[in-house]
This record gives sequence, C-alpha cells and structure tokens, in this order.
Amino acid sequence: MKKLLLSLLLVLFVVVDAQALTTAKGGVNVLPEPLPESAGQLIYEEMGCPTCHGYQGGGDGFMAEGLTAKPRNFTDFKSMSRLADMTMFHSIKNGIPETGMPAWNLTDKQIFDVILYIKTFLADSQMTIVVCLNEKREIDVRNLNLKNNYSVGVDRQEFLKVASKGNRVLIEPKDTNVMRYFKKTRRSLVRTHVMVNGEEMDSESALIVVRIRDCVK
Repeated sequence: MKKLLLSLLLVLFVVVDAQALTTAKGGVNVLPEPLPESAGQLIYEEMGCPTCHGYQGGGDGFMAEGLTAKPRNFTDFKSMSRLADMTMFHSIKNGIPETGMPAWNLTDKQIFDVILYIKTFLADSQMTIVVCLNEKREIDVRNLNLKNNYSVGVDRQEFLKVASKGNRVLIEPKDTNVMRYFKKTRRSLVRTHVMVNGEEMDSESALIVVRIRDCVK
C-alpha cells in the first residue's frame, strides 16, 4: 500500500512539474521554440547567440543590457548594408576585443551558414539566385505585399548593379570588379545581398541572396 501511494505521489509530482514548465503567466500554455529551419539557425541558437543578439536578431537578448558595447541589431538594414560579410566572418572567428563578443571555434562553412541566417533577419521572405559574370537577371516582386512602392539596396555595391523597373528588380554583376576580386582571392564565387523594402508601414520586405560565379552564360 505504501509503495502504491508513493508511486501515485511520484506521478502527480511529474504531471504538476511538467505543467509548470509549459504554462506561462496567466495560465496560457507555451509551446517549445520551433525547430531550426537551417544549419545557420541551428548554430546560431546552439552557440547561445540569442542571449545577446536575441532570437529575432534585434540586439535585445537578456544579457544585452549588461554589456557596455551593445550587441549589433541585425534587423537594421542601414547598419547591416555597411557591414561586409568578411567583417562578420572575422568577428565570429576571432571575436571582438573589449566587447562581449567571443571567438567561436567554427569551420569556415559553419560561419558562412551563420552569416546567411543573420541576413534573413532583414526580411519577411528570402530567395537565392546564381548568376554568371555576363548575365543579367530580372526578379519579379509582384508576389510581395509592396503596394507598388518599394526601394532596393545592395550591401556590396562594388560587385552588383541593382535597379527597379515596374514590378521587377534588375540585377547585373559588375564584371570588371568581380573578375579583379576573383583574381586577387583565387576564388570563383562572390556573394552579395539585395534588399527589397516596401515603403508602406505594413509592407513586406525580401532578401535576395545573389551568388556571382566565374562562368559564362
């Protein structure tokens, strides 16, 4: 009888404890965080980046207030458009002295996966395209809620020419600059990001990841 009573109490304790963990203030059930949707998101969350930068990249993690140098706000396009990918790469790999940003023991691919995920904080939707050096591309933006008024920007203007015409974004690599970069770095690919922003308050925005390859089409 004592064993049965002890078992019942143990079951009751587990049930109550589990309910406490899944119930927020006001009695509203809280579901666990959704599973990561990309390798970059998985690394970002597992390495604890949200504690400073926040789960939505706003630089408002719970440890941000205690830091003298505030974590970067990844949702600020004006700030992010001036931040080169390689600057982010070296910050993640080597850390930033006199700040709360440590060095992370990640492979180059893992770091670039994290950078790509960070870029998604700027947009409601994202797409990736691959273009050759001599190729021009038009992207239709009519599937976005831009209310016919939108602006475009590119984070690496030395490599990519971007313009808008009606419902289309026109993308064209700057061949000479890209070839000079390939020759200097001995690489055959460079990545840039195009941001499409609706001018209305409730409009959506999109991030277009452009991979420029050393190829002819």
